Amino acid sequence: MMMKMVKALVFSILIFLVIQGVGLARNSATVMVSATVVARVSHSITHQEKTITITKGDIEKGYVEIPSAMILQIKTNQRNGYVLWFEGGSELFKEILVIEKGRVIVLPPSGGFIHQPYSGSPVEIKELSFRFKLKEDTHPGYYPFPFVVKAFPL
Repeated sequence: MMMKMVKALVFSILIFLVIQGVGLARNSATVMVSATVVARVSHSITHQEKTITITKGDIEKGYVEIPSAMILQIKTNQRNGYVLWFEGGSELFKEILVIEKGRVIVLPPSGGFIHQPYSGSPVEIKELSFRFKLKEDTHPGYYPFPFVVKAFPL
């Protein structure tokens, strides 16, 4: 779409220059063309755990881990990266560790932003694992997954 707009602009400038006169051979003109690419980031959730199961063993360890709890497909044209916004949270946790390809980011129990660097690809798959550090008064049971994740341009 952007390429079509740039081609149309260049074509219009060339037509304008031709119309300006027959004397183009004697005159010179400098034309500057610029284009702005609108920042875009979109995401779709391929997989997300619906619940978190907390056992007595998890409480004794002080945390519960959920490997591959969320898989996202991100499409972006942002060379400076984008952010993932973890919205929601839970009173059950002291903090949340988000793990992706060895990178560990600590979030408060209320969620927050995580900067994602540009991978060089217009489409990437993010497989996120979580470690939820439990508060001392947590009880075993099934709890809803605490976050909704959204992607935004910087």
